Amino acid sequence: MDADLLTDMAVFAAVVENNGFSAAAETLQMSKSNISRRVAVLEDRLQLKLMHRTTRKIGLTESGRVYYEHCARLVADAREADAAIRAIHAHPSGLLNVSLPETLGRAFILPLLPEFLERYPDVKLNLTFTNRKVDLIEERCDVAVRKGEIEDDSVCAIPLGGSSQYFYAAPGYMKSAGPLRTPQDLQKHCYIASRTAVGPIDLRVTRGDDNVNVRLSPRVGVRDHEAVLAMTLAGMGVALLPVWMARKHVQTGTLLPVLEDCRGPTVAFNAIFQPHRGMAPNLRAFIEFLKDRFRINRPWEFEAPEETTLPMSG
Repeated sequence: MDADLLTDMAVFAAVVENNGFSAAAETLQMSKSNISRRVAVLEDRLQLKLMHRTTRKIGLTESGRVYYEHCARLVADAREADAAIRAIHAHPSGLLNVSLPETLGRAFILPLLPEFLERYPDVKLNLTFTNRKVDLIEERCDVAVRKGEIEDDSVCAIPLGGSSQYFYAAPGYMKSAGPLRTPQDLQKHCYIASRTAVGPIDLRVTRGDDNVNVRLSPRVGVRDHEAVLAMTLAGMGVALLPVWMARKHVQTGTLLPVLEDCRGPTVAFNAIFQPHRGMAPNLRAFIEFLKDRFRINRPWEFEAPEETTLPMSG
């Protein structure tokens, strides 16, 4: 493929998109005669008629419609490649619409944002806190942090790390409660669930290399980890909490780890975004910042180094 062919294809696409030779000539800053000559050369090369020409308008032949789709895609790819290279070297700036999960967003990510804004003074953030799965396109969201597995193949997902969960209770509760030595002992305790359910729940507990399912009837169920933490601190029962939430309370003695050789399911966190071929500099900066801060501020969650490279193309 030679350079002239690529130019002719781009010219043909411009004629179609501008609905005429004169408008295409103005857009491309070329003479109308040059535009017409290049389309004629293209048709001669293909031995096909691409357009029906009249004094008032142009129309595409069936071959012309098919060929235009390929030409338009080629031009779009070239523009995206150009934008991707520019984005690598561009300075992060502009508005970034961010969706964060309620508890993790308020308790962990929000305190990090002053550092991000100081590092990137030309970036503005528009934050939404919600536990529902936002539609990135419909809600014009640039990036969302989600917990759990990402099953949507239409988005790019960058792992931020996992959240280990262990069992905790207040010292006052444990003084009056019965022994808690095995996962099955949870059935004799007041259990505070981090989700609502009708009837018993099956909780998967890992102990060493073994996994067991324990059927529990929660005393309280609530879809809010902050509320679960508050009720646990108040001595209402035993709860499964993320390490990052319970850590400071364990250090001050207001929470006790129980069943220390057991843990609940690990919750994964990912930053998701639409698969742009040229990621915007402010989006790249934000995700790289989160990856870095998740690792630095939660070193107990990272047993081995792991690197995830942000994709430059979808």
